[in-house]
Amino acid sequence: MSMRDQVRAIQDASVIIGAGPTHIVSATPNTTIFEIISLEFRRPHFELITKWKGLEFHPMHLANSRADPND
Repeated sequence: MSMRDQVRAIQDASVIIGAGPTHIVSATPNTTIFEIISLEFRRPHFELITKWKGLEFHPMHLANSRADPND
């Protein structure tokens, strides 16, 4: 999928689910974001982007997930 097609898909989406969803910068108002997040290591960047853009954000914390901040 080309970058243009990816941006269009994000702009057309009403719900986006993912881990590290960088493309949410292209999301339009009224989009709901579900971010898959490790319980042990969480970066606030994507939640901050959703607040900046006025999007609805829901973290999805995964039990027994591990993330190494050194990776």
